[in-house]
Amino acid sequence: MAKISVCVITKDEEKNIRRCLQSVKNIANEIIVVDTGSTDATVTIAEEFGAKIFYYQWNNDFAAARNYALAQAGGAWIIFLDADEYIAAETINNVRPFIDKIHGNRKIEAISCLMRNLEGVDGPLRSSNPSIRIFRNSPLIRYQGRIHEAVYKSGKPLKLIGVTDQSIVVYHTGYTRKNIFEKLRRNTELLEEEVKSGVIRDMTYCYLSDSYWRYKEYEKAIDYAQKAIKQMAKLKSELDYKPYVYLVSSMTRMKTYSEDVVLATCKEALARFPHHPEIWLYQGIYYWNIGCCEQALASLLKAIEANANYKDFHRNNDFYGLSQDAYSTIAQIYEMKNQPAKALDYYIKVLQWDKLNQTAFKGLVSLIRNQDPADVIYFLNRIYNTAAEKEIRFLIENLSKLKVKKVLDYYHQILLTKFDDKNINGVVLLTNCSFEKAFPVLANSFRVQGSYEMELLAVAALISNGNPALADLLGPRLRPAFRKIITAYFQIDKDVQLMDEDCAVFCDLLREIMYLGSQKQVETFLELGKKFFLNKVFSQISTLLLQERFFGYTLDMVLYYINNANLETSQLSLLYCDAGYCCYRLKDFSEAAKYFERALELGDRRHYIFDFLEWSFQQCPDEKIKRKLRMMKEGLTTCSNK
Repeated sequence: MAKISVCVITKDEEKNIRRCLQSVKNIANEIIVVDTGSTDATVTIAEEFGAKIFYYQWNNDFAAARNYALAQAGGAWIIFLDADEYIAAETINNVRPFIDKIHGNRKIEAISCLMRNLEGVDGPLRSSNPSIRIFRNSPLIRYQGRIHEAVYKSGKPLKLIGVTDQSIVVYHTGYTRKNIFEKLRRNTELLEEEVKSGVIRDMTYCYLSDSYWRYKEYEKAIDYAQKAIKQMAKLKSELDYKPYVYLVSSMTRMKTYSEDVVLATCKEALARFPHHPEIWLYQGIYYWNIGCCEQALASLLKAIEANANYKDFHRNNDFYGLSQDAYSTIAQIYEMKNQPAKALDYYIKVLQWDKLNQTAFKGLVSLIRNQDPADVIYFLNRIYNTAAEKEIRFLIENLSKLKVKKVLDYYHQILLTKFDDKNINGVVLLTNCSFEKAFPVLANSFRVQGSYEMELLAVAALISNGNPALADLLGPRLRPAFRKIITAYFQIDKDVQLMDEDCAVFCDLLREIMYLGSQKQVETFLELGKKFFLNKVFSQISTLLLQERFFGYTLDMVLYYINNANLETSQLSLLYCDAGYCCYRLKDFSEAAKYFERALELGDRRHYIFDFLEWSFQQCPDEKIKRKLRMMKEGLTTCSNK
């Protein structure tokens, strides 16, 4: 039976070290802990497990610290874990038999395990990758690299055997959103120091591209990604596909590269890695960003399929942590296609991954809000845990914003009874159109807290209640923009003027009135928008209406803008396309065709106008209109032609 030494380097790891050592204590013949300067209980906890404690003066060199630990180990095999890693309980009993099985085969120098990276200790799976955590103890086998260190034998890669059946799984909990940039900054500085000193390792450019991509310094990310692709062309690595991810994503975000260049890069990446879900994902994101909705949908669905079938144990796969972005975009595309059932499915997938995702929740509620409240409650209770206070508060906060009255009442009652929260909730009163009761609660909250949110809701209650005199109760802290809007709405002073700088406040208030007010109140408010903002800020109002899915009101505002503003041709073409899209969503395909045709006449050649035409053609029952849509379609060059 081969002797096993477990090695760990630590610094202030009291929150993690117990879990790490607990996972391996029953198979370790010895535990070596090298501490680099802990000031907490790390060492004390390690001693509870009988660990041999050594101290190392930290010198910004991870390989040196690891190699010092190896020099203390007496086992034939090393298990080297970070303090925030642990071997899965369900696989730990497979480790020793596996080592004993291969111990006599000197051609095998290391075991490549499956690493699963979690978002914190109890968080979701973010990614998976092969990782060398078990290898022979030999003076020739040592780590190299001050950062992103890797283990080699005499400077050459170890001869591996991969555990392809997931019988040895290591969990990594250390990279949370909170601390990732702190570690990233440290890593980047060390890598740049290596480059300046002339040390260029196999993965240096790849790691630097990753760092600058995360920093959103996309020019540097692209430069290093291109160098990494050349550097890694013949290198077998679990990250060999990653430079293409950084390259395509950075080009997408910079928006300065031609479609031909970006799509050629995607094509090259897929030729090398046709089964990798991340490549398909980032191609889909690029298509989505340039308005090729159908192409984006096809690529994103392919990414999901590729992930479901992914069996390449020798490469990383970070799709798990990105899947909610894919699901969310797919949901939006299906919603745009007038396919609410499919959109609903994908919004649910996002919320199953992240229950507190506000964008997905808003999309889901927009699709089901007009159903019977009992059905909506039943639906939400299948996703959310009514015994979890955090989830109930999320529901109340977001249902309040969306003004879903009876459903909100149900969850507010749970807050009262299960969690003994007896505070009078002005937002709930407001949502239930109890404007007279809501106003004093909200006004008092504003006077005490001075928060913009309470100020906004108090003014919304005032307007919905139809009583401008209540403005005096808000006191001198009330913003001038709100005072002017109240004055203009109630026509107290016909000489009042709303300025461009008031538009943001106007839009925030409009969003509340859209959900709270009567049709007459909404129309009166929109008339103010037409009167005072018939200029460059007008688009803020129409964009808001479109985002909130009020297609009828959006159409009215867009057409008013077209007919009354002094617009350039490029602006007109965009507005006619928006008008056509609103008509399409309202299933008025005749009007949609008319406005799309006008947009094309004015030179609109954006990709998504082709998708709008195609979807209108697919859904329109009138053959005459379909012929017109077909003719317009055939005159366009689209992503699908590339």
